[in-house]
Amino acid sequence: MTKEKVREIIEKNGGRAENILAMLLDCQYASYEGYVDAETAAHIAHELGLSETRVFELLTYYAMLQTKPQAKYVLMVCNSSPCHFTKANEVTQVLEKQLGVKLGETTADGLFVYHYTACVGACDIGPVIKVNDKVFGNLDEGAIVGLLNGLRDGTIEV
Repeated sequence: MTKEKVREIIEKNGGRAENILAMLLDCQYASYEGYVDAETAAHIAHELGLSETRVFELLTYYAMLQTKPQAKYVLMVCNSSPCHFTKANEVTQVLEKQLGVKLGETTADGLFVYHYTACVGACDIGPVIKVNDKVFGNLDEGAIVGLLNGLRDGTIEV
């Protein structure tokens, strides 16, 4: 990611260190491979007047932040209690069947990886998958297949 893009994300989030989590997430979403690389983290630290160590502490503390390449589309499957009761485990079974990889593994084409995440605040439409900042809910096998196909062919944008 370019320094200009990082600076733009920092400015969008107010340019203050207390907004660093939002900045790191935005940088991760803007990355083609769905992670915050060392150069981006160092640039954020410099721009905010923080140590690189502090930024890496945050990157490694929060499970939603990634420091290694993921995939173009990182599918976060909510496994909070409400989503668990609306069959979040079936969502991961469908993803494994459709993508041919297990939880945490990236597809051979580099397009998809899926992980569990904590509550995304969409309990009323569970089970859900969050891709970047977009939440897809009321998922059954057909909806999941449609989501994957839409992401592949570009008819669904995130």
